[in-house]
Amino acid sequence: MNVISIPFNMPFLEILAKRWIDEAKDQPEMIRQGIILVPNQRTVKALIDTFLRITKGKPTLLPRIMSIGAIDESALILKGEHAFALLPSVDPILRISVLTKLIMKKDQSLEYKEQAGEIWKLACSLAELMDEAEWADCSLKDTLPKAVEGEYAQHWQNILQFLSIVTEIWPQWLLDNQVMNPIARKVALLRIQAKYWQEFGASVSVWAVGFIDARPAVVELLSSIMNLPNGKLIITGIQEDLPEAIWKDLALTHPYAEMAKMFIALGIKRSDLQYWQEETMFVPNERVKAFQQILLPAELLDQWLIGQHSVMLPGCYLSESTDQQQEAVSIALMIRDALEQPDKRMALVTPDRNLAMRVALELGRWGIVADDSAGEPLYKTPAAILLSLVLRACIEKFTPVSLLALLKHPFVCCGYAHKTCREYTRLLEINILRQFAASGLETIGYATRQRIAELKLTHPEHLGEQSLQFLSHAYEVLNLIHLLEKFMVPLQEGEYKRPLGQWAIALVEVVEALTSNSKQAGEDLLWTAEEGNILAEHLRNLIAEAQILTEITLQEFEGILNASYTGMIVHTRRVLRGRKDKELHPRVYIWGLIEARLQVVDMVILGGLSEGVWPPTIDSGPWISRPMRSKIGIPLPDAEVGRSAYDFMLICCSVPEIILSVPLQRDNAPVVPSRWITRLKAWLKGRQSVIAKHPALEWAKLLDQPKGAAQPVLAPSPMPPLKWRPKTISITDVEYWLKDPYEIYAKRILKLRKIVGLEEDRSASIFGNVVHEGLKKAYQQIGWDKQIVKECMVQALEERRDIIPSMREWWRSKVIKIAQWVYQEEQARRNQKNFGCVYSEISGAYDFAEEAGISFTLRGIADRIDFNYDGTIEIFDYKTGQTPSITSVKNGSAPQLPLEAAMIYRGAFGQNMAGKIITQLYYWKLKGGLDNDEQVTITKKSSEITMENEVYFLSQQYWEALIRLIKRYNDPEQPYLSRPRPYLFDKSASGGIPRFGDYTHLARVLEWSSMAGDE
Repeated sequence: MNVISIPFNMPFLEILAKRWIDEAKDQPEMIRQGIILVPNQRTVKALIDTFLRITKGKPTLLPRIMSIGAIDESALILKGEHAFALLPSVDPILRISVLTKLIMKKDQSLEYKEQAGEIWKLACSLAELMDEAEWADCSLKDTLPKAVEGEYAQHWQNILQFLSIVTEIWPQWLLDNQVMNPIARKVALLRIQAKYWQEFGASVSVWAVGFIDARPAVVELLSSIMNLPNGKLIITGIQEDLPEAIWKDLALTHPYAEMAKMFIALGIKRSDLQYWQEETMFVPNERVKAFQQILLPAELLDQWLIGQHSVMLPGCYLSESTDQQQEAVSIALMIRDALEQPDKRMALVTPDRNLAMRVALELGRWGIVADDSAGEPLYKTPAAILLSLVLRACIEKFTPVSLLALLKHPFVCCGYAHKTCREYTRLLEINILRQFAASGLETIGYATRQRIAELKLTHPEHLGEQSLQFLSHAYEVLNLIHLLEKFMVPLQEGEYKRPLGQWAIALVEVVEALTSNSKQAGEDLLWTAEEGNILAEHLRNLIAEAQILTEITLQEFEGILNASYTGMIVHTRRVLRGRKDKELHPRVYIWGLIEARLQVVDMVILGGLSEGVWPPTIDSGPWISRPMRSKIGIPLPDAEVGRSAYDFMLICCSVPEIILSVPLQRDNAPVVPSRWITRLKAWLKGRQSVIAKHPALEWAKLLDQPKGAAQPVLAPSPMPPLKWRPKTISITDVEYWLKDPYEIYAKRILKLRKIVGLEEDRSASIFGNVVHEGLKKAYQQIGWDKQIVKECMVQALEERRDIIPSMREWWRSKVIKIAQWVYQEEQARRNQKNFGCVYSEISGAYDFAEEAGISFTLRGIADRIDFNYDGTIEIFDYKTGQTPSITSVKNGSAPQLPLEAAMIYRGAFGQNMAGKIITQLYYWKLKGGLDNDEQVTITKKSSEITMENEVYFLSQQYWEALIRLIKRYNDPEQPYLSRPRPYLFDKSASGGIPRFGDYTHLARVLEWSSMAGDE
């Protein structure tokens, strides 16, 4: 029996290649005679590299090295018509499309657009169930009915009825269309090849290398190879000291479980094995024995008590990081440190692609570009992301977030140069999309035109740099919006349904238009390189093979397209994207578990060793339970854990230096370390030993930390020159000046403005503007009645274009309620004999040159001033949000109304009101909600109408304080302090949280203020 084992700690591929060359017996031309069959394509490349290394690059014709996963007629050595009688394989996209349609027909309740992608995934899971059954030689039609007999609940009968799709309908469809399932055809090809070798033999050497696979078709092929005169089955690593009874009944999660099943199926006894060995050992035998003992089956764990002497695991380290990011940083540091040793090769092996990406990015600190050959999901490639962004923007009707996400994609240029398109996008974002809440290209275009008109009416001296820049490119920005409307037409022609292929064609048309410019066509950018070619092929298949899905909406198409990417991996040089001046490092690799099998490097970091990642989570699938799987003969998913355990042990026993890395948290949640780490620690603890800690975690802690203890900053105290200090201020800004002078410094001197968040909730300010504008319109009307007030308020609401429809309808009832309250309040006032005239939204300004000796202007807009028949005045301020308390007005923290009164006394709002008696200050709380609107009176009503009343004294107090403030800040030594008077904040009105927060982070308040919690 030609079954050979190469120990774990020997160079597997090197020994294999040397033996092949030795069998040529000094006849180099004989090297090419023969076939070497390997489990995967990565091993093909590694074995070719090994041959080249052994022959030292000498030109040599190598044998045919084939992966069993890519086997087809062209790869087989066949004579006659054995394979060519097979029906062709059904196209994968066509198969899923038909299954999707069958699922929709089977259950009409599934025909909802939100579920289209999920239905596609269900179809994929049905296809996977058929594939598993075909690999296991299981006839679902015959076995499924028996699997749910007896004790199973009724819902399993319902599932069985649903699965008639794959037991009855689908087989008939295959027969009608004269095609086969892909796995059924592959299994047939393997069996044809096995039968051919059994009947006719092979005149050349045929070696099967590195297999641990007990699937029936693979077993038949391996059996035929073993029985060839020059056939060999070569495996790596075996554990001879396991009792035969245990060996034949290993749990599926044990590393040798699959190999034992393969041995039993092939009739191999461990005593029949031959061994190929060399003197060179990568790993001491002690480490191999240790890991084999650590991973003993549960029945033999009592052997841990034998020989409990202290042990050492040379070249074996453990790294337990706090979270995923620290794990990535520490792994990058391990690689960076190992590169200091010449010719040392290292690899990160992990099934966690997120960790692999993080490590690749961290290696960029030192310009190291790892050879990440495990690939990346197709949906994460730039072109696939662009397709998703286009669909999402169309479905969401071009909300600011979806529109900017599309425009900022690096491929989008809309006919402009890339740099120009980015610049126009930035102007659109800052000046329109961050100021305007509504969605839709038409609405955004309207807002842009309105903004242009407003800026043109403003004197250039009063425009900031950003506004001037926008105005200078305004029509180019408008043209950008126009081009977007033009390009998006193929995807926006109504809400009707189309065949899936037509949606795909329209999507391709749109993205090619969006990415084209004068120098490059969109198709030359989108469909190039590995990922572009695969995506283009995928879209072609959807267009050609998914036509059966005829009644599809755009949202359904989006769900199906995103679901169709599932499982599609692109083997691309992602790490080189955007790094044209960089090359892959020749000694640094990132591998998945399959890529890592049988590879040889000097150091391996095993990353992501936590339950659910490595080993993976066990999932029986959505269709059949574990007992049902056992009944019908489909392997349990536990076998995947066993295969990952074998990969773990293979690496630990074959690489000179290994580092086991496990994060203690994933996504801010505690993780359970891999069961193998737990076993390793327990085994070592019983021997009063521990695994050595790798120092990379300590390096990671120091990497981004400054030297010494943290030193808190001092509170800012800028003292700009007098020429930079403002010479005018609004009434509302006086409150900022009193409470937080640093805010005035940042806003008026540094001219900094908070960038409004995209789609930030600005409903409070918009609603306030609507109410103010509505009342202004009402007071401008000739006549006064209830209907006029209501119409004016509703008109102000309708004229706002930046309100989403649902919010507009809600606010309509609120403004009508406010209009009713205002009418009743106003009618009561107008019925009084003393009622005079109303000044609404009146502007005023006052120069302090005479009183303060400094040219300084106070300006403001009064919401409403009533000038009564008896010559007295009353002042009103509308509040749709938080209303200051009466206490805050009187103690100096809310100066707006008293300062308006002081300005009126001095004729700032018109000389006709100068020197008049102001009898009262009012706040109108206008909410329009469940609470009633109300009028808040600030001062007590006096029995006598005299100048020297509470309003007068309050206004004079504020006025004198303002004059002192103006004089103080006319001193170049006076700093603009941050929150020097925390006692002025009105905690009763704001819940203890200051309203002034736009510049808090700039002033670094939380760093220097020990009173931050009290503020």
